[in-house]
Amino acid sequence: MILCIDIGNTNIVTGLLDDNRKLLGSFRIHTNAQQTADEYGVKLVEIFRFYGYDYQLLSGVIIASVVPELDHVFEQTIKKYLGITPLFVGPGIKTGIKVKIDQPRQLGADILVGIVGGYAKYGAPLLVIDMGTAIKFFYLNEDKELLGGIIAPGISTSFDSLVSKASKLEGVKIDVPPHIIGRDTATSIQSAMIHGTAAMIDGIIKKIRKEMNVDFRIVITGGEARIITPFLEEKVTYDENLILDGLIELYAKNKS
Repeated sequence: MILCIDIGNTNIVTGLLDDNRKLLGSFRIHTNAQQTADEYGVKLVEIFRFYGYDYQLLSGVIIASVVPELDHVFEQTIKKYLGITPLFVGPGIKTGIKVKIDQPRQLGADILVGIVGGYAKYGAPLLVIDMGTAIKFFYLNEDKELLGGIIAPGISTSFDSLVSKASKLEGVKIDVPPHIIGRDTATSIQSAMIHGTAAMIDGIIKKIRKEMNVDFRIVITGGEARIITPFLEEKVTYDENLILDGLIELYAKNKS
């Protein structure tokens, strides 16, 4: 079995896959940069036991992280509690993708993993949209060249900031309002969350298509993608496990 770990700013998503790349199970842990290697280790072991998986059968671990302060913590966690030296997604890893941005070392591991997973499943040209703490759009051309992208605030990130700066506004949960025109403050904010975000995504897709002057496949993933996808006018493919698929693809490329 292979354990894939995606350390994001909000959540840590883990997936357990068998030797045939079949996803056996996935689970989320809240990201907390203050927790120790032992605290994360105990959580992982408890999760394995709860779901009935024998972590002693693990043969490898791969990690993509956008939280640098947790890199060493998780390296120690995996070594101490699982007895494995993890593979980190970073400079020097084999990807099969040509990174053509101006500062390749600034490319987030999650973006690279999404592109690798997207290409393996859908080919190119391809636009990958990953919705989480940030909404990230990254484009891969037909020559497997990652040309760059767009990064916008995620829904929660954006509206938490709005509420914190406007004294008369209160926080609301991400939910679909009954009408586009809100009838009160909460539904007005929710309309912007859902319909405003969907309109932004549709608009950016149209502008990318105009600039690239080519048709391309669009895949969307991430914690907030499920609720937004039904409101998009553009044709997209929702893929809940794209990052985990990208991680197992990278593991195979680098351990074979």
